[in-house]
Amino acid sequence: MDITGNPLYFEVTPNPNGEPYKIGDWQKVPEIIHDDNNVKGFFGEYRFLSNFGEAIVEYDGVIYSSTEKAYQAAKWKIEDRDYFVNCTNEEAVKYNRLHQPNGYPPDIWDEIKVVIMRYLLEQKFDPELNPENYQKLIATGDKYLEETNWWNDKFWGKNLKNEGLNYLGIILMSIRDDLKS
Repeated sequence: MDITGNPLYFEVTPNPNGEPYKIGDWQKVPEIIHDDNNVKGFFGEYRFLSNFGEAIVEYDGVIYSSTEKAYQAAKWKIEDRDYFVNCTNEEAVKYNRLHQPNGYPPDIWDEIKVVIMRYLLEQKFDPELNPENYQKLIATGDKYLEETNWWNDKFWGKNLKNEGLNYLGIILMSIRDDLKS
């Protein structure tokens, strides 16, 4: 994955126009749509859908303050995960870009990463563990949820050319449906 200019990985980042990113720049990107039927882009009032949103989640007996930190930690052996408890989301992602995680070979990680993500997201939107996140997710009704992004993540989301699998959105919609039934 090309991480050049990715706001998840760098302190100062360009927006889709190549300029320094400013809060609210997402509102200028026509592919990011928040309407009666869609949430395409987890920004603004829908930032809680992002893995960077606050949540109490547990993985292997350790509590993390976001799904992002727990997910990044899951790539490492248990004894090597301490860093992820107190770092920021951005630091967690950056750490794994700079270091080779030692928990799973890449082919095994590719087989289990969706299961791990779903496990963490189920906790993030659990009505007892994270009632505010639960209520916000339910309030999205039947809207289509898509992690539209300009950093070209085509696995968990879709890029600005509408290319990608959107696994994050698919998992979120599935959890929402399960919670409503």
